[in-house]
Amino acid sequence: MQFIRNDEFLAASQITGSKHNLLQVRLASGPQQKPFCEKLPAIGQCTHESLDEELLVAKVLDGLSEANKRFGASYSVTHIRYVENDTKPEVVYGYMCLMLIEHLQTGGVFVETNIGQSSIRNAL
Repeated sequence: MQFIRNDEFLAASQITGSKHNLLQVRLASGPQQKPFCEKLPAIGQCTHESLDEELLVAKVLDGLSEANKRFGASYSVTHIRYVENDTKPEVVYGYMCLMLIEHLQTGGVFVETNIGQSSIRNAL
């Protein structure tokens, strides 16, 4: 898994064989409100069964909740971004959120980039 900081967004990218996922989140502290969710344009020519955005958001929030419990933190997610043609299952996005916060909490390095969202995966 790759970890990226793109302006105010933290991102995790995972590519394993034919599966590929990019999650970008904007974190805040305090009570969780309904996050804004943005579907980014497709990257490349591949097509897959569409992601269920409502389920994806729920899984990201599950991962966030688990991370907050593990680290005694009070993060909230204000914005979620994902790529239109990324692959299922949506539960992967919860895991990626958990790993992203673990990486942040343990002092992990985030690759800094100011490139457009659709180019992030290609930069890895």
